[in-house]
Amino acid sequence: MTVKIYIYDTHGEEESACSLQPEANGDDDGGRDYVLPKGYTLKDGQFYSNAGSCQLQMHNGAPLLVDSEHELAFLLEQEKKITSRREQAGLTRQQLADSAGLTVFELYQLENHEVEPGSAVLGKIASALHCETLDLI
Repeated sequence: MTVKIYIYDTHGEEESACSLQPEANGDDDGGRDYVLPKGYTLKDGQFYSNAGSCQLQMHNGAPLLVDSEHELAFLLEQEKKITSRREQAGLTRQQLADSAGLTVFELYQLENHEVEPGSAVLGKIASALHCETLDLI
């Protein structure tokens, strides 16, 4: 299950904050899709495991799902949309990199959210995958 989480600056505090709702003034990142761990759900704006509710907080700039009942915490990962589309197309990383004019390492970094792609790069990848640029964001 994926959920859209918005990250925003807390203006002077050390750690950013996160929310399931965008900031009214637009001071968030526009929202990104994150993958929930298996067995966890979101219902009516609250995260749940089979043992009860969980909390969302920030840790080192990333959303952290805290399950106090099980004494667990999960650093949530962004959904890997480029990887999913590439695999659905039956392409290797090398094939997509060649089609988009990238190195395999550059594509790896983009697939794993290690770098933010520019719109031109996203456009080349989308073209090679025969999809819309917005499908990869």
